[in-house]
Amino acid sequence: MTARRSTLGALAFAFAFAFAFAVAFAVAFAVAPAAAAPFDVAIVRPVPGQGAFGAVEVAAEVRGAVPAVKVELFFQGRLVASRTEPPWVFPLDVGQENVDRTFRVVAHGRDGSLAEAELTLPRIRVDLEIEARLQQLYVTVTRDGRRVLDLPRAQFTVLDEGNRQRIVTFERGDVPLTAVLMVDSSLSMRGERLRAALQGARLFARGMAPLDEAMLLLFSDRLLFRSPFNRDTAVLERGLESVEATGGTALNDHLYLALQLLERRQGRRVVVLLSDGVDVDSLLPVEEVVATAGRTQALVYWLRLREGAAAAQEEGHLSAWRDRAGHRAEIEGLARLVTASGGRILDLGRIEDAEAAFTEVLAELREQYVLGYYPSGARQSGRWRRVEVRASGPGLALRTRAGYFDE
Repeated sequence: MTARRSTLGALAFAFAFAFAFAVAFAVAFAVAPAAAAPFDVAIVRPVPGQGAFGAVEVAAEVRGAVPAVKVELFFQGRLVASRTEPPWVFPLDVGQENVDRTFRVVAHGRDGSLAEAELTLPRIRVDLEIEARLQQLYVTVTRDGRRVLDLPRAQFTVLDEGNRQRIVTFERGDVPLTAVLMVDSSLSMRGERLRAALQGARLFARGMAPLDEAMLLLFSDRLLFRSPFNRDTAVLERGLESVEATGGTALNDHLYLALQLLERRQGRRVVVLLSDGVDVDSLLPVEEVVATAGRTQALVYWLRLREGAAAAQEEGHLSAWRDRAGHRAEIEGLARLVTASGGRILDLGRIEDAEAAFTEVLAELREQYVLGYYPSGARQSGRWRRVEVRASGPGLALRTRAGYFDE
């Protein structure tokens, strides 16, 4: 009897223990939180296979339940930038060389965890290895005066010295730009005229993209004001309140200065000039500025005040430097420079049109096609090479620069 009770007691204890364990396991399983998503980071821009030259934007995306407290960007193995809050976007100038480019991002989680991602964009392979710089063409396409924005790469043909080229990069108008906004501030621009011109330049600066930058340059027969390159209108205008329109006009000299300043910058370079084009004080002839413009490959837009330009061309202007024929030749030379650069002339019937003109130039730059190629036959000879761009399709008109110096 005693042995039987002991056996029953042992069985009851074992059953109770097993039941309690099962209940505890079930409760624990029911209330345990779902496994946290892994902490991870990915590079979402640029994308694999995309060309990367000049100014680019590297964007990372952090995923998972652990918040990131810092993301670092490494380029070619070197730490180049870091951020401590989203968006995890880094502007970066990667240069123009045709080489492999490696980007690596490292994300630091709040709990001390790390995640990283790496992307290598391979160099562009060309059929013939030559020491040639990537040539970039900024192309405006219109039909019946309206810009055409939906053409694919396959519709474009690039001819360099008459020879068809292989297009290796194809972008839209969001390629970053660096602009010099030149405002004629001679005595004739005094008062409301100068204020209206500067308001147009402000609108241009306010409309720029995050990677764009500009310089404001006011000139007469001397340099009156020059800001640093920046995209903040407050920085561009710092010290501007003390500037007054005065003196004559040395347009060629200061356009040459603007082109030289742009030569030190990367990417798409632009000059926006507001003036009637009548130069009475420059030492440099326009032909020397034309040669400089060809070497810098800058786009030049001329917001032409028609009162002064029309008078100079129709009646003739006279100064201590040039006779009437000389002044007409200078104005015609400036017009040729603008056309050869791939820019254009926008005629202003009155100074109040300046705001709309600056806005129109920025809109056109945003809607250009950017074609890149390595010119076949380039030998760094220093000679001028003619460039032509064509696009298949009815009624299309294209505007780009006329060529470049093979240097």
